[in-house]
Amino acid sequence: MFAEPPDLDRAEVTGALHSGWGIAVAALDYAPVGYGAHHYRARDTGGAEWFLSVDLEPDVPALERAFGTAAALREAGLEFVASPVRRPDGRCVTVTAGGAAVSVAAVIDGRSHRFGDVLPAPVRADLLDALGRLHSVPVPPGAPVDPLTVPYRDELDGPWGDGPYARPARELLAARRRVVADLFVRYDALVPVVTAARDTWVVTHGEPHPGNVMLPAGGGLRLIDWDTVAVAPRARDLWMVAPDDSPATALYRLRWTLTDICAFVRDLRAPHADDADTRLAWRELSGYLTPAI
Repeated sequence: MFAEPPDLDRAEVTGALHSGWGIAVAALDYAPVGYGAHHYRARDTGGAEWFLSVDLEPDVPALERAFGTAAALREAGLEFVASPVRRPDGRCVTVTAGGAAVSVAAVIDGRSHRFGDVLPAPVRADLLDALGRLHSVPVPPGAPVDPLTVPYRDELDGPWGDGPYARPARELLAARRRVVADLFVRYDALVPVVTAARDTWVVTHGEPHPGNVMLPAGGGLRLIDWDTVAVAPRARDLWMVAPDDSPATALYRLRWTLTDICAFVRDLRAPHADDADTRLAWRELSGYLTPAI
């Protein structure tokens, strides 16, 4: 997210780092990156730097399963897995007094990419190699399984709160309601087809787009942002990198679009201000729905 939440107490975040991981914070700065969770960079009193993810509406058990799976993959030898750091008790999440979920990873010294970047051919080859290794490992105990649902689907209906983008978003959604419904019809028809091949499912990252690919200064490749890890068809990853014409690829391409539409409607349906995040939500929602006249 690009705007720091005004009601999040930074003292609670630093307290979570100390109580969960024993990290004494000397400096904490907001990092306006990504969409969904909020992020911070911290420097501890020893000079080490940490990257924090803060989820304001967490499903803590789900986060623990995802991050625990990522940590297990790293511990099993997949060095490209930039997983959150386990606490001394083995967990990966600390919940603040205000209910936010904090996870922490070591800062990677290297070059990052943006979501819409085109990866150079050698980096794309390394990414495909990493995904091939990921898809070949035994499934860690307790790993999440993709339910093939569309998050926030129920957010397309319900009352609208106040905010500068509420009315235009409501009107746009109403005008394109049939288009969205048709997308869901296509998606729902693919679910049983993909489920029928469940015995071939593997561990997947879920969002291996360029924005989640980092190149450390010392060489190699790191995949970040493991809250979406799940057992699923290989196409859950490959549709972004090496798509084919399979039903699974069609399903995941559709689900990406539908999830974004539902998530942006959710953000704009709630009471909101005019900030970098709501402007992004409106711009992206318009981009998905305006061409479909």
